[in-house]
Amino acid sequence: MKRNRFTALLLAAACLSVTPLVQADYRDAIELPSIHTEASKRSLLLDVARAGNRLVTVGERGHVLLSEDSGASWIQAEVPSRTQLNALIFVDDKTGWATGEDGLILRTDDGGQSWQHQHDGRDDDQKGPYLDVLFRNAHEGFVVGVYNKMLHTLDGGETWSDWSEHVDNLDEWHLMAMAATGTERDRVYIASEKGLIFRSVDGGEHFEAVETGHYGTFHAIAARRGADGLDRIVLVGVGGVIYVSGDSGESWTGVESGTELGLAGVTWLDDGGVLAAGAGGVLVQLSPDLKQARQLYTEGGESLSALLQLDSDSALLVGFGGLHPFALRGAK
Repeated sequence: MKRNRFTALLLAAACLSVTPLVQADYRDAIELPSIHTEASKRSLLLDVARAGNRLVTVGERGHVLLSEDSGASWIQAEVPSRTQLNALIFVDDKTGWATGEDGLILRTDDGGQSWQHQHDGRDDDQKGPYLDVLFRNAHEGFVVGVYNKMLHTLDGGETWSDWSEHVDNLDEWHLMAMAATGTERDRVYIASEKGLIFRSVDGGEHFEAVETGHYGTFHAIAARRGADGLDRIVLVGVGGVIYVSGDSGESWTGVESGTELGLAGVTWLDDGGVLAAGAGGVLVQLSPDLKQARQLYTEGGESLSALLQLDSDSALLVGFGGLHPFALRGAK
């Protein structure tokens, strides 16, 4: 994706050098509405979430797709930008946020049918992408991205403040993904590079660095509060690595995934286990005790970025090639 974007910039520069009048007609993709096209269902999709009973997925060119029937059919939402969207979250069946390239943050108040621009990075010192978004409630939330970039809001995204200094990350490792636990979502975790996560036990006021014993990059994280008050955490990343903790990040254990393909997305299953997805269509299922893994594959081998369990029998996977329904029952 970065390579394609860089190539596009070089091509644009070459065109402007010979046809300077084109510049007068240029408009930033942030300012252009996403185009409605049937091809959006087969385009690169990067995240998926629930808004009540509705499924919502986001991806390249500002595409947002909605399904009211567990993925049997999809419609395209009204989105004010063609900028790639990397992640989304909902706090209820109506209110949600999406974030992505160029520091873009969008909000919806109708379950994803329409979106409003809240923020972008055109006036920021750093315009790099945001990679994930997390809200503790309808008012307080965070976005994270490259080089320790982090923003915080207390008013539902109307205003955002730089939160980077609240993270013990002097080396400015990328902040890849977030998860929160508890009814108040008071413990917040950030997956990062160099085998690090950043952990907050005060609702995101301060994030301390935690070493896992791994030295690579984690791309995704899932966390859940247990009956004992401790958090179960699963990290997945480059090279098919899986690291788990059963004590809120105090200790970590590597789990053999059976693959060296990168894992990019992870979700909890109803039985307490975990399903992770990644490059080449690989799927890895962890047992409810998070100690055993078995490897699965999807048909077609399209690389996957995110996933969500729909019911006891099925899951929805998204990534290259768009939407990929997957039958959990009998999967091998």
